[in-house]
Amino acid sequence: MRIDLFLKVTGLLKTRSIAGKAIGSGAVELNGIKAKASSSVETGSVISLIKPDGSRLTIRVLTVPSSKNVSRRDRSSLYDVLNREEQGCL
Repeated sequence: MRIDLFLKVTGLLKTRSIAGKAIGSGAVELNGIKAKASSSVETGSVISLIKPDGSRLTIRVLTVPSSKNVSRRDRSSLYDVLNREEQGCL
């Protein structure tokens, strides 16, 4: 699954368009490398994301969904949070 779609499906970013803008601005890394919207996410991938509010989130992908529709309840089971830094924290 493309990283822009994964970010939208998991609810980490609200829309695929916002995900694309974040990726284009360099706010998303996949396995330590700046991501492209077409970058493939696989089980075990590590994604680091600077969210629009300025916080940084690093996750490990546990499962790549087979469809574009994932219930809100099931979204958090797709990844494990490795690190979360709130805005202004160093």
